Amino acid sequence: MEISLDGKVVLVTGGAGTLGMAMVRDLAAEGARVGILDLPEKCEEKLINAIQTEFPNQVFFFPIDLSEEVSIQECVSSVLKHFECIDSVIHNAATFHFSSITDWTSTAPLDLHYRVGIQGPVRLQREIWEKCPSAKGGSVVVVSSVAGHVGEPDAFAYTPIKAAQKGFALSCAQEMAASKGWAVTISPGHIWGPVHQGRADAAGLDRQEYEKTMPNIQSTLHGRFLEPDEVAKWIVLAASPMGRSLTGQDLRITLGIEAGGFNKNYDTTSGQS
Repeated sequence: MEISLDGKVVLVTGGAGTLGMAMVRDLAAEGARVGILDLPEKCEEKLINAIQTEFPNQVFFFPIDLSEEVSIQECVSSVLKHFECIDSVIHNAATFHFSSITDWTSTAPLDLHYRVGIQGPVRLQREIWEKCPSAKGGSVVVVSSVAGHVGEPDAFAYTPIKAAQKGFALSCAQEMAASKGWAVTISPGHIWGPVHQGRADAAGLDRQEYEKTMPNIQSTLHGRFLEPDEVAKWIVLAASPMGRSLTGQDLRITLGIEAGGFNKNYDTTSGQS
């Protein structure tokens, strides 16, 4: 299937993370020129050197702090100086705070989620469209979460922002329509990564054993975590011209959580002997 990303400039925020790097690799494999946008301290020389060796002259790192407007402005200027244009933006950066709202002493957890998950992407998109108007004819992909649909416990900082990101994507879709651009939300379920690997190792469990101990994972129809690349491929598809007809849509990549996975062991017998 030809998805026509050869030579296109695609930016990935949170690009140095587990899902971000899976996207970067898949985008580069499709011929895209990729900007990894992440905090300066996330630029691990070994990590960046490895992917730049794999895809020479295709992948570049641009430092950004989405909570700082000046950093956003400087990043976009650097990207345009290097690439000269921007065709697609994948808003993937996220922060995570989970605790009971009654334990909060201030709204700082929510404030941080807002700055990184909503205010930062809006500022970044505005800056890109102001400096590169042709980007409105490309694509915007917002990586939200299934938590924006079904909720999660102790997620008063996380879930409201994930739900709001879907509205951001809808506004982008409206704004870009006249230029034939498109915007899509991707809402993944639970993705396997270093945090879960570390927890499994600490518990002395292999991955399958660990998955069986987690009710949220057993609530999926397949009873397992998603692989990062499983989600990344759908994001790349949405960012490509193949995703144009999906504009305004929310793709839920969840292994069947909303399909009733939480109810898959429900006993429907009548109880009669």
